[in-house]
Amino acid sequence: MAARPGFLASRGPRWREALALAAVLPLLSCLDGTTPNPLRGLTKVSEADERETGAQVDEQFLEILPLVDDPVVLGFVNDLGQDIVRRIEPQPFIYRFRVVVDPNLNAFALPGGYIYFHTGTLMSAGSLDELAGVMAHEIAHVKGRHYARGVEASAIPELLTRLASIGAAVAAESAAPVMIGEGVNVALRLKFTRGFEAEADDLATAFMARSGYDPKGMARFFQRIVDAEERSTVERFEPPPYLYTHPDVEQRVDSALARAEGVTVTGTPGPEMERAFRNMQLRLALLFERGAGALRAPHPDRERSDPFLVEADRLARDGATDAALAALESAADLEPYDARVWARRAEILEEAGQPREAIAAWRRALLLDPEVGLHYYRIGLAYRRLGDRVNATFYLEQAARRFEDGGRLQERTEREIEKLTFPVIRAAGLADGVDDAGADTVAGHSRESFHVSETEAVWWARVGDRYLGERGDLIVRWSDPNGRVVAEGPADPKRRPSVVARLPLRDRAPGTWKVEVTFEGTVVDQRTFEIEP
Repeated sequence: MAARPGFLASRGPRWREALALAAVLPLLSCLDGTTPNPLRGLTKVSEADERETGAQVDEQFLEILPLVDDPVVLGFVNDLGQDIVRRIEPQPFIYRFRVVVDPNLNAFALPGGYIYFHTGTLMSAGSLDELAGVMAHEIAHVKGRHYARGVEASAIPELLTRLASIGAAVAAESAAPVMIGEGVNVALRLKFTRGFEAEADDLATAFMARSGYDPKGMARFFQRIVDAEERSTVERFEPPPYLYTHPDVEQRVDSALARAEGVTVTGTPGPEMERAFRNMQLRLALLFERGAGALRAPHPDRERSDPFLVEADRLARDGATDAALAALESAADLEPYDARVWARRAEILEEAGQPREAIAAWRRALLLDPEVGLHYYRIGLAYRRLGDRVNATFYLEQAARRFEDGGRLQERTEREIEKLTFPVIRAAGLADGVDDAGADTVAGHSRESFHVSETEAVWWARVGDRYLGERGDLIVRWSDPNGRVVAEGPADPKRRPSVVARLPLRDRAPGTWKVEVTFEGTVVDQRTFEIEP
């Protein structure tokens, strides 16, 4: 993942072809054998398959497509998407939201939770509810696993051959626009059938109502697309995926309105979302006007804030946290555009055990200077420590795109993203170590409590496919009711893909115990259990 240029720039000459290919690539079989075939045998497609396929295609698009990198725009789109997603848990995927520089009213979803919005969609939405409707529709395609179900139901080998030939033509930069357009249409017939579109509309309506958004907004945005088609002066107007399979688009709008009448909006979006929506549109307009990747504050007069930073450092070293923060407040009042002041405030707050306040300060620093990869990285790690995998992934991805290409920090960040995206532990639990015919785990019978007279407590886990060769790097730590670590060491590989770790129970203190498992310093599993007297 390389450093990102300005937001109007392209990583290569083929980004429009890549947009057209967005619906094709996830469906293409890799006939040259270099990567796994996501359509292998047209059999069941697992969540892991979707995750892998989406990640592979997303990685290509990040290199080719012109993307918006502004933290305000991306932060809003991520917040809106996650606001809807969190109401429909559990989810097998971490949802990612990208913004592509393109004026068309379009959006598309890749398997595994990768959702792309065109800037035309963000700018044309007349309300937060309209944009939430597009967002909910794309999330519904992922949540409904339409990619996997479409592949499972498909049995048209000649279609795959046609898609492969179109993909090869695009790769060779020789595909005529009409051929690319036809390829998109063919792919969409496979990926988004009429039934899938109706299901996505139904799900999106429910998702919006749960999150506090008016489902009529979805119908209003559909109508905007109809109006855009009627006004279009181009020779060939390509409707977006969520309208393509319905020849009578006006009927689609009517259906969406009727569906919205039948639901009750129960949730309530945060009051800041409406302000953030308008701010996002204003921000995008300024970005286009200036042709910039992100807006920066005016250059600060560092001579004004330097003395306060020195004083804050001295006070922090002496343990005077409140005084150090007060010095930084004075610096911010005197020189409000110095991002260093807010970054230092974040560091002090983190050291003081206030991670959420630290995150807020780092985000303020990013508004002033949005190109400092280290700030994104620190925010991502803070969210990870809080157990928020979604926001950790979002900020770590922003960091990776800003770090030196191939550098140590980028490699470390991408490794953290990999562990968040592809779980190290697929399943885990505790068992009694009794391996008989009635055992339901590799370590015996599942248990949540043990008696001091029993032989042992056994932690067991199934490790993700990507980490099978590193099973011995899992470190298991057992802590007694007083929080004292009584045993620690690497997990023992059992039959693939499993590992176990054993705690002898003889002479153990009764009470609530904890087992914590780390991998490369990151907690990947933790649970408590009782030892009864």
